[in-house]
Amino acid sequence: MNLSDSQAALAVPDIDPARLDAGEIERRLKRLMELERLVSEQSAELAWTNERLVAELYDRSAVEATASQLERYDVVTGLPNRRSLEERMGRALAAHETTQAPAAVVMVGVERLAEVRETLGYAAGDNAARQIADRLRLAVRGADLVARVGDDEFALLLTSLRQAEDAGVVARKLFSTLDAPLRVDSCELRLEPAVGVAVFPQDGRTGDLLLARADGAMRFARAHRTGLTQFFRPEIAQRAARRLSVEADLRAALERDQFVVHFQPRFDLGSGRLIGAEALVRWQHPERGLLGPGEFIDVAEATGLIVPIGEVVLARTGAAVVEWDRQSAAGALPLSIAVNLSTHEFRGRSLLDHVGRMLEENGLAPQRLQVEISESGLARSRDEVDAAALAGLRAMGVRVALEGFGAGAASLALLRRFTVDALKIDGQFVRAAPQDERDAAIVQAIASLGRRLGLAVVAAGVETEPQLATASQLGCDEAQGYLLGVPVPADEFARLLSSTRALATQRRPRRKPRNR
Repeated sequence: MNLSDSQAALAVPDIDPARLDAGEIERRLKRLMELERLVSEQSAELAWTNERLVAELYDRSAVEATASQLERYDVVTGLPNRRSLEERMGRALAAHETTQAPAAVVMVGVERLAEVRETLGYAAGDNAARQIADRLRLAVRGADLVARVGDDEFALLLTSLRQAEDAGVVARKLFSTLDAPLRVDSCELRLEPAVGVAVFPQDGRTGDLLLARADGAMRFARAHRTGLTQFFRPEIAQRAARRLSVEADLRAALERDQFVVHFQPRFDLGSGRLIGAEALVRWQHPERGLLGPGEFIDVAEATGLIVPIGEVVLARTGAAVVEWDRQSAAGALPLSIAVNLSTHEFRGRSLLDHVGRMLEENGLAPQRLQVEISESGLARSRDEVDAAALAGLRAMGVRVALEGFGAGAASLALLRRFTVDALKIDGQFVRAAPQDERDAAIVQAIASLGRRLGLAVVAAGVETEPQLATASQLGCDEAQGYLLGVPVPADEFARLLSSTRALATQRRPRRKPRNR
């Protein structure tokens, strides 16, 4: 019997107790006791329900607090995130708008954090991020705000500046703080930070604009290796606008098949014979005409578009070589072909698969392909990824050349880290060698080094007969440059092949070839 049934049973007209017999009284007492029991149970259930309701309210409040924490703070470092930073910047800059006191936004990029995650794992990456956060907190005053706004980017809002120039002092301190070695999993790492600064009010009056301009300055510092810090300048904004415009045009160019390949001949200095060509990408812009790589390669590399562009160049090159072979005279030596690669092409899609497929589809021997990597690009590369890619190419039989050799900062170190087949001397040394003894000594030293290591040495950028003669005398094996031939389209290069081969031995200085 439930509570309502017992209540109904007792809801009868009043009866004089004297008229009730003992059995009826007992039955009514039992019903009353049952009612009291049900009331007690209902009260206990109500109390339990109330306790659960209170607990659920507390749990919901905790979940909401956690969600709010996640929305505004970075889980790994505990720092405010971009949303929280933007909210606080709005309030802080409103106060500075009233007082006109200086303030600054500093963007700190730590590109090697991604490398830590890739090589040591996510736990090590999180450990490094926490150490960076701790260093940044300790490097600024309590009134300044430190936030993590990306996987490898941190931002600081400096509100306690006496004068705008103080932002530079703080920025340099931040750089020094992060440039010190960091220990992660028994490894000592150099983080190689980049720091950009935007100052209120001259660089912007809103948090969004200051953050964007500090980010632009930081990326400029990273790309140009400008030293400790980089303050925002109008040219940086113009550069960013250009990059966006060029990026959009590059994407359209890929869709509309606007990239073409030109070929520049390469000669053997010992025999004077044409032995190969270098494939050079050109952009047939619908409005600006034919553009060289200097107009767009930097944007292509920064945006990753260099990968699909490189695939186009490789495919066009393979097709051109097959056509030259078809047209060549019987007995003519097959040309080798050089293709420039960016270190960005070593990552993402499989470079080895793409190169292997191109060779197979065109029936080309791997030894006829030479990939050229810039010395400066390889010096900034991630050893493990790039060394494996280069080793894979060489294992296929493809030759590898180090381009722009001598102009970078770590040429000899690169020869220890990477195995290559040829050195292409930077053209600035080749062009100056006839007039400058120091440049001539550098060319000769590189040629001697190549000889000792069993590497071919190419003199690039040859523009005059004296430069060509000097390169030969100083020990270079091969040469290319405008004196020997300008880059031309594939069909024009094909027409030049027969006449160039016939005239090569008559025009070029001869030198006894050396064994290598």
